[in-house]
Amino acid sequence: MKVSRTPALDRSKAPKPGPAGRISFPRHFEKKYQNGFKIFVIENHQLPIVTIGFVLRSGAAYDGHLPGLASVTCELLSKGTKTRNATRIAEEIDFVGGTLSQSVSWDAGQVFVSVLKAHLAKGFDILRDVVLNPTFPKKEVERVKLQRIASIQQMKADPGYLADTTFSSIVFGSHPYGGTVSGSEESVNEMKRGDFAAFHKSLFTPDNSFLVFAGDITPKEAENYVSGSFRKWKGVCTKNVLPQLPESRPDGRVFIANKPGAVQSSVRVGHRGIARNNPDYLKVFVMNTILGGYFSSRINMNLREVHGYTYGGRTDFDGRMLPGTFQASADVRNEVTADTIGEIVKELKRIRETLPLREELTMVKNYLTGLFPIQLETPQQVAGRVVAIELYDLPKNYYREYRNKIRKVTARDVRAVARKYIDPDNLYVVLSGDAKEIGGKLKRFGRVEVVGEERAAGSTKKVKNS
Repeated sequence: MKVSRTPALDRSKAPKPGPAGRISFPRHFEKKYQNGFKIFVIENHQLPIVTIGFVLRSGAAYDGHLPGLASVTCELLSKGTKTRNATRIAEEIDFVGGTLSQSVSWDAGQVFVSVLKAHLAKGFDILRDVVLNPTFPKKEVERVKLQRIASIQQMKADPGYLADTTFSSIVFGSHPYGGTVSGSEESVNEMKRGDFAAFHKSLFTPDNSFLVFAGDITPKEAENYVSGSFRKWKGVCTKNVLPQLPESRPDGRVFIANKPGAVQSSVRVGHRGIARNNPDYLKVFVMNTILGGYFSSRINMNLREVHGYTYGGRTDFDGRMLPGTFQASADVRNEVTADTIGEIVKELKRIRETLPLREELTMVKNYLTGLFPIQLETPQQVAGRVVAIELYDLPKNYYREYRNKIRKVTARDVRAVARKYIDPDNLYVVLSGDAKEIGGKLKRFGRVEVVGEERAAGSTKKVKNS
């Protein structure tokens, strides 16, 4: 009797990838009411769960003279309404096994409720109540402020936080982007109950917000819930003008957020980037992935594998309503800090000067298109992309065409957008670390200035010369 044997695998060669699976971005329902309010419905009846997201079109960029105002305001929404106190809100959502959460970015504030379909009425009522009827109780305001200040104090001990906040402060100056979403100790301490009430009154309006339903719900069901509340909601946004960015001119200085005794440096090198709705965004996304956007990127391979300077280096374009930041980042030992910056600058120049190899570009495009289906596995993930389309006024077919557009990016496209959006000759170099240990070696990149922790955490105190 003959025994068939499976041919031995040649493990010296990587297996060839199979054909990409077919996937399309799910269709969704959309409706706008006379008061300007919109709803979106993403149906998925596989599980009896519904997530409802209220999205405010104004985030931390609208904080004004009080950095952190939007963030603290949204946190206070669930701390008391006209009919429920904070304890009752927490107990009611817990009783039905649901979740209630708030978050704030530069561009939006979001409140999400997730419940079983059987408890959808209760979940929706709680969401409606905290969004439309917050009272900002005095005791809760003081408690949340104390917690926020303590959190900021704790974050200031993190070198990465100091590097990031200093970088933003230097790049954007007095613009809200120059602060932080969470605020500073000074700004949070200055906030009063009236500030939260005024922010809510002027920005929480039907024409400045929308609802997203995702999961086991139909458009008709969603409309029935909205008809008795948000559809009849009145008001007009009176404070939705986004402050324009000031001019940005790197002037050959190196800034160090001083951390005496630190044995390593958190490095940030970059400048302003692009807006989220920039027509070149996907080309820049591919280019940045090659440069420093995933593990096999050039920056990571250089700093980690070739030189052993760090466990990981990366680059990022933070697309916002207005151009955010482009930065390369890494945490490295003091003795290799200057050499790390030199290697980063070298890679920034290289991606502008030479075309990527065909194999390199193909690998990145396969990575991005292969990752995309994993990012659409739940209704909530789909809802997040619907929010992005609405918030940034992207084309309706943006994610249906996503993989095709990624595949069409050429090597010349990569070089072209690198030349357009990366400027190695006009970089902000910002670090957190021991200025005494690293300052001397950084002078080859410009005049070194030391920044105190107060400035690094969003204070208005000025820098001083090293």
